[in-house]
Amino acid sequence: MNIREFVVGVDGSVPARAAVRWAIAHARERAAAVSLVHVADDEWGAVGSRLIDEVDAGAGALLDEELANARASAPAGVSVTGELRTGSPMVVLASYSRPERMLVVGTHKTGFHYGRAFGSRSLQLANLATGPVAIIPEAESRLRRGVVVGVDDTAAGNAALDLAADLACDHHCELVAVRSSSLQQRFEADRDDELRDWQLRRDDDARELLAAAVTRARRRQPGITIRSRVVRRTPGTALNEVARAAELLVIGDSRREAPERGGLGSVAYDVLLNVSSPTIVVHAPEPLRAETPAAHQPEGEAHAVG
Repeated sequence: MNIREFVVGVDGSVPARAAVRWAIAHARERAAAVSLVHVADDEWGAVGSRLIDEVDAGAGALLDEELANARASAPAGVSVTGELRTGSPMVVLASYSRPERMLVVGTHKTGFHYGRAFGSRSLQLANLATGPVAIIPEAESRLRRGVVVGVDDTAAGNAALDLAADLACDHHCELVAVRSSSLQQRFEADRDDELRDWQLRRDDDARELLAAAVTRARRRQPGITIRSRVVRRTPGTALNEVARAAELLVIGDSRREAPERGGLGSVAYDVLLNVSSPTIVVHAPEPLRAETPAAHQPEGEAHAVG
């Protein structure tokens, strides 16, 4: 996956600034550009033109401040630009989604119980996008180390594995491949030995899939250190637990064969509901096809800044 640009949603919050720092650091590694996008929510349209003007002025000032801060911290060679848009924030950001662009947003939703974070904007963005999305918690730690990847046999899972291997190589760190042998529906058995045999078969299937994943990752990045783990907990819970001290968790979006808006799978939902580390959601590669210029026009009104 050749990421050439990082598009960061900014709103002046602490999580958004953590997302900007993360994007700048990764842009430097990949010689990529960074674009800060602030979306003035168009729901203000119902409150009168005078207040709309005030909101627009405030949005412009906020973007100017975030852009100045980002440029001051960016190393030489990393281009940082800004753009002001109007519309529904996550819908507008999702319209920037491309295979070669990574959308980046911050989140303060960490360690929440199931069901409490369904309104999370980062979840909404991952669900709407068709290219990679990075969700960055506001709590940063320089002690984080390693890249964790969830393994499955789908196109999105393979794309996630490839990106995770590249990132482990870039960061000179270990790659940990994780596969759950748990099923959502419990196996019904009359005897304990039947249940034990069923679980052992599930474990063997998971190991076989992990072995193929390790072979693929080694072929792509021969120099990296790779560990594999079979876990018996549900996939979303297990991935967050394993990645709690990792610098990155990489997951595929779903079991679909091609990217699809609204196509986020249940494992990705579980991970993002209780995100514990910087997490990248990777969608299945887009099929090769001719693209029209209109397909590259993001939604909402635009105002370039600096």
